[in-house]
Amino acid sequence: HLDHMNEYDVVIHMNEPRYWALLLGSFTCGLALIRRFQSLEGNVLERALKQMGWVLIGLQIAYQIYMVVDPGFHWTVHRCLPLHFCGINIWLVALNCFWRNRTVYLFTAFMGTIGGFHAILTPQLTVGDAWPILLHYYINHAALIFVPIVMTQRFKMRFPKWGWIYAYLIAAGASTIMAGINQALNVWVPGEALANYMYMTEPPKADNPFVFRDLAWPWYVFPLHAAMILHLLILNPLYRWRFPAFGPQANAKVEGQGSTPKLSLFQ
Repeated sequence: HLDHMNEYDVVIHMNEPRYWALLLGSFTCGLALIRRFQSLEGNVLERALKQMGWVLIGLQIAYQIYMVVDPGFHWTVHRCLPLHFCGINIWLVALNCFWRNRTVYLFTAFMGTIGGFHAILTPQLTVGDAWPILLHYYINHAALIFVPIVMTQRFKMRFPKWGWIYAYLIAAGASTIMAGINQALNVWVPGEALANYMYMTEPPKADNPFVFRDLAWPWYVFPLHAAMILHLLILNPLYRWRFPAFGPQANAKVEGQGSTPKLSLFQ
């Protein structure tokens, strides 16, 4: 299957058996992760979080090594750097298992959850679909969805007031900068594939109702921004209402807040 390993932009469709197997496997493992952390307390809980961080970091390093050393794979700066939103977020999720920084949590819980959810529902693998790449893709995106839930339930992480606006502004700024990075790579370091990090050169090829492939750059970006804001508004109350803290310390006072976070759609 080496001839297919470096095919760019492989879309996995809903009529493929592997689509459903990988989707169900991702959500089953994610829910098992949540239940596992709900059963831990004290030093065991703290140690488990750090162990999860090391596993995620090791996975990212192993993935880069695999792409470099595998003779059937052509590593390219245009596609293999972790510069998509999900690539950046998985590093932040992993490192935040040690940092437990509330600003990092804010961004990863919002943007990582959105990216992970859509990546699993409408998968597009930008560097091929060899099994190591597939496993890395689904483990990463499942972690983006479920690790922030663990951080919310077990480590008292909460969104600050108007946090969704901060997350949007950071994402909008990062994607604008990434458009310039893509352009620089495509002009100054020409290669066999376009640099399309954060999909700021051309729209995704996956079947997604928020992607308008008939629009040219930058016009296709505007529906994506509208969709991002819509998702942020949905996630904000979802995290506040459906993912309460869990465990004997659940009622402990959260830094800067009372024991019960203010329930508001927009704040």
